[in-house]
Amino acid sequence: MGSPLTVYRTHERETGQQAERQQQQPHAFAKPAAATPRKMVRQRKVLLAAVAAFALLGAVGASSSLWYQSVVEAETNRIDLLQHSYQDRIDRLRAEIDRLNSRQALDRETVELRVGDLIRRQQALSKRHEIVSKLIQTAESNGILMPDTSTLPSPKPLLALQEEGADFLKEEGSAMGGEAELVDDPMKALGLRGSTPFGAIPANEQQNAAQPGSSAPGSSAKDKQAALGKVEDDIAAMDAESAVVLTALTRATRRQIEGILKETRPLGVGFASAMSAVPSIPAPAADVGGPFVPYQDEAFLNRVETAEASLVQLARLKNAARRLPIARPLESEQISSDFGPRLDPFLSRIAMHTGMDFKAPSGTRVYATAPGTVIKARYSGGYGKMVEIRHSNGLVTRYGHLSRFLVLEGDHVTAGDVIGNVGTTGRSTGPHLHYEVRVDDTAVDPEPFVRAGDRLAAYL
Repeated sequence: MGSPLTVYRTHERETGQQAERQQQQPHAFAKPAAATPRKMVRQRKVLLAAVAAFALLGAVGASSSLWYQSVVEAETNRIDLLQHSYQDRIDRLRAEIDRLNSRQALDRETVELRVGDLIRRQQALSKRHEIVSKLIQTAESNGILMPDTSTLPSPKPLLALQEEGADFLKEEGSAMGGEAELVDDPMKALGLRGSTPFGAIPANEQQNAAQPGSSAPGSSAKDKQAALGKVEDDIAAMDAESAVVLTALTRATRRQIEGILKETRPLGVGFASAMSAVPSIPAPAADVGGPFVPYQDEAFLNRVETAEASLVQLARLKNAARRLPIARPLESEQISSDFGPRLDPFLSRIAMHTGMDFKAPSGTRVYATAPGTVIKARYSGGYGKMVEIRHSNGLVTRYGHLSRFLVLEGDHVTAGDVIGNVGTTGRSTGPHLHYEVRVDDTAVDPEPFVRAGDRLAAYL
């Protein structure tokens, strides 16, 4: 046996060779030792746990996927519902805008039609105003004064629209006066365009339609309709006032006609020619024509014809009454002897007195009692100096016992003309005027003529 050092080196050399041989040889797995039953049970549990874990993870993953899909689907459905809801609201808003635009266009069309109708009515009212105004002037020339409550208003209802716009209309006075004025452009006054096609709404009006609260003051259809309604009421009121004026005028005329007839009826003088008046409708001028269109407002035309016929009758009746010897021959009202039988002052026996004796100082003016022609201005027996005047309707008046003539035979005189002076010529006991009225050369009582003249003074 060697030394320990030799043994140690030999052992190291063998160990190194053995390691080198192992490296040069291929690797060989060590065969595991046979597993014991306990170890196999443990491995099976681990395997089952791993399988369960994998199954749980799969279930969780599948559940998560299904939940996510349901969430996504629900969100998608919610978005679709919102989109449909928004689309429905947009469609409703568009429909509302279209409806408002259509209604606005329809309102505009309605307003324009109403304005056109009002223009035609105002023109007719202007014609009526002219007719009634002329009738009133004729009535006033005949002494008929219309009461203040029946004055005719000036027909200017649409003029206020032009002056004030569509917000409101200025109140018109009811006093008669001024000329009838038409609105130059009532469509413009109301904010309308007569040439705009139906349904053509400007962009600014579409915006106003989409925003109901953004319409300008006074430009809404409601304001325009209200303004037009007031104008229609004004025109209707003026129509009614025209009818009232015509009715009042006719009644006032009839009252005067009846009053004149009442006072002249006892005189025994007929007025058939004066009472046969017909409405004075002007004849058509030359070089005119056109289709015949009947006048529509028969009620108004009938009132005008009635009023005009009454005025014509009144004028003719007044002219006929003025031709009667109803004026006083003297300013004095002192009667010294009436018409009829009396005791003759010279013979002291009953005699017929064919006139009235007016007591007055010599030189007092004597007036013609009606228009006529002087047929005598000479000395005539018991009349002394006498003037005889021939009037219409077979009437003659005589003025006796004059001191002087102031007219000549053949002169034309009117009522109130001075024809001579009071005297005492002829068969007279003192200064006075002998006044006679003769109908068809028959002496009648002059007193009814004189009294009628006193009462008719208010009419004539």
